Amino acid sequence: MKLARTFGILLTGGACLAAWLSLAGGLLPMLDVLASFLPIFGVAVLVGLLLARPRPRPRWAVVAALVGLTPVAIGVMPELTRKIPAGQKGATPIRLLTHNVWQSNRDPADTAQAIIDAKPDVVMLQEVDGSFRPMLAALDQHFAFATKCPPGCDLAIFSRWPIVDSDYFLKDAEERKFGPAMLWARVAEPGGDPFTVVTLHYPRPTSRDQAVRRHDVARALARIERGPLIVGGDMNLTPWAAAMREQDRAFAPLTRMTRALPSWPRAFPVLPIDQLYAGPDWGLVSARRFPATGSDHLPLLVTLARR
Repeated sequence: MKLARTFGILLTGGACLAAWLSLAGGLLPMLDVLASFLPIFGVAVLVGLLLARPRPRPRWAVVAALVGLTPVAIGVMPELTRKIPAGQKGATPIRLLTHNVWQSNRDPADTAQAIIDAKPDVVMLQEVDGSFRPMLAALDQHFAFATKCPPGCDLAIFSRWPIVDSDYFLKDAEERKFGPAMLWARVAEPGGDPFTVVTLHYPRPTSRDQAVRRHDVARALARIERGPLIVGGDMNLTPWAAAMREQDRAFAPLTRMTRALPSWPRAFPVLPIDQLYAGPDWGLVSARRFPATGSDHLPLLVTLARR
């Protein structure tokens, strides 16, 4: 029992320290990685207090709980309370699925079937260059339209509706390519205006390349029409990270339509690192996770409608 109590005290103290340090990610990017685990630190504080068994002196336990849970509330509450515009009632919904299908997918056929069964209008996939690649032909048979990607590209977009243009780089009015690599498709919605869908895959937050990539993407997106724009993919960022808040501001007027939807890892999803943004033409109808597939990520289905 003494060992458990000692471990509980250490766990509580360590989680409190980590939670406060994670809030400094905006000043020291190396600490921003801790922010991904901010809610977990809150749980660790409570578990530690239970193990510490502070019954004779409960006052210090209350203080420890306040110290440990305050940074969690500071980091998490803005995500839970931020406003997301709603789609207009009666407007035609558009179902968009984003899924990192994982290079080492354990059951590619099951993953492909899950994508089909979700009945999306548009599909955005990442890491298609591994064991899942043979399944692209199966999706081609189900979805009438798909993008092409050059060698080395690990992204794919499928659509039930016509894709009138697509590329691996954005293009200006004179068809000159610019910005970092990201796959996009111009989709012609039946009875509606065309809209652009972009999918991308960021490096992990421990990589210095991620910050560079985020800034390059934001600058590139600022050069195109953003009203009907939709951007989704594996961004390797959680909503309570300073980097995500920075990206939310940089992507404006786009709004992040995914709110704290844990999608990784497959066995026990606790990190919401897959995201979808949409321009001011769109409002949210619903956003939800789908059951696990052969990937290490869970697929997300986001339904939008015109505002």
